[in-house]
Amino acid sequence: MEYRFDNYILKAFLASGLLAVVMMALALGLIQLFRYGPGLPASITLILAAIAFVLSASFFERYEVGSIMWSMLVSIIATLILALLSGGIIYAFSENSHPWEELLSGFAICIIIAMTLLSYLKRSLGEIEY
Repeated sequence: MEYRFDNYILKAFLASGLLAVVMMALALGLIQLFRYGPGLPASITLILAAIAFVLSASFFERYEVGSIMWSMLVSIIATLILALLSGGIIYAFSENSHPWEELLSGFAICIIIAMTLLSYLKRSLGEIEY
């Protein structure tokens, strides 16, 4: 059975679904962070921050578009996102029982928000191209 990705509706559903999964993982990561503390040890978080800083600093240096302060900001944001994603995955698969109705409702809301965001970004980026 062959799936074709030429269908606009299928592409939109897959894009909003993937973005919704990431949004759910970030939300669960925030719950994990505030209830139980960070999901990753401090040493792994520092390694993630160092890798993100080196990558962003080399990117900004290569294209001459930023400074060390921008590299630091990008690395902090990237580290936070990665730590929240990992915490969300840990929280989702932990032994805590989660009511499936709440998770499904949250996922449905994330799909709606993701599709709205993607539609807005498509219009905004379309205006920039002119």
